[in-house]
Amino acid sequence: MDLPDCGCLLCDDATDPSQWSARDSHIAKNIREYDWHVMGVAGAHLPGDWSYSIGLWHLLRSPEVSFFGIPMQTGMRIVNTLAHQIRDGHPLEPDQRRDDVLGGGFSVAIRPVHPSWYLSFFGAGLDFYQRPPLPITQMFWPDKQGRFPWEEGVEETCRTSQPLLWIPREESSGPWADEEDPKAG
Repeated sequence: MDLPDCGCLLCDDATDPSQWSARDSHIAKNIREYDWHVMGVAGAHLPGDWSYSIGLWHLLRSPEVSFFGIPMQTGMRIVNTLAHQIRDGHPLEPDQRRDDVLGGGFSVAIRPVHPSWYLSFFGAGLDFYQRPPLPITQMFWPDKQGRFPWEEGVEETCRTSQPLLWIPREESSGPWADEEDPKAG
């Protein structure tokens, strides 16, 4: 398979692993052993936690996956489930709905993340890849009726717990966009 350049710490011959941070070394170790790393971030004062993959671009040139608004450990398991599906031959597609992630008859929706959000939420991924742009997607969960945050009549918790990261940050409002310096994990 002819893949575009990755540029990550593992692919860049100019990097010296002895100079990597403990976090980057841990991420690289997980990618070598398990094909990717899942980063979980506790949102503390934001509407929820978030989780995201690091390594899908390195391994498969697949966009990385993020998931917001549910407890970190659960989010990490869900990101891991989708990463397994991608590795097993079920790639991401733009504006895709997938039934192979949550179970229970609930779909997830996939949307691309606008690069204006990268520094706010995906710092460990940016550090590992050493440079943007790398493609990152956001996986959305539905409310109990199967509606997504942008759909009419959606439950308030579903809407407020998940930022709409395909919209540029400067065009967004609410607690996710108003946050001056969220933890980037």
